[in-house]
Amino acid sequence: MQLIKNNLKKVSGMALLSVGLFATAQASAAGACDNANTQADINKCTATQLSTEDSKLNRSYSDLQRLLSSNEKKQLKTAQLAWIDFRDKACKFSARGFSGGSAYSMALNGCLTTYTHQRRVQLDEEIDNIKNK
Repeated sequence: MQLIKNNLKKVSGMALLSVGLFATAQASAAGACDNANTQADINKCTATQLSTEDSKLNRSYSDLQRLLSSNEKKQLKTAQLAWIDFRDKACKFSARGFSGGSAYSMALNGCLTTYTHQRRVQLDEEIDNIKNK
């Protein structure tokens, strides 16, 4: 148990300095994963959170596409692919301090979840803007 607490303290310190969004991811992951007792449990929990948020993002993306013209759909796809590339690279950079360690997937998934949530909110706002024209 002490090892897990030490890992969480490292997460709260080292990697959080590199990207501010990472702190939000860790706080979110910690709250939702309070019952996780091992690093493996925490890793599984953060993977589940990412999967859930990714599903929500995909729904929002599809909902937005239905409201767009053909040309706008192409623009959205280009923007989304660029965003995915950015998100993945930014999170790999943020989690680099845990590379090779058991907390790496927790750090990476927490970051990916935060970015994915933020992107979903952006797409949902765009949907609202279109519907309220």
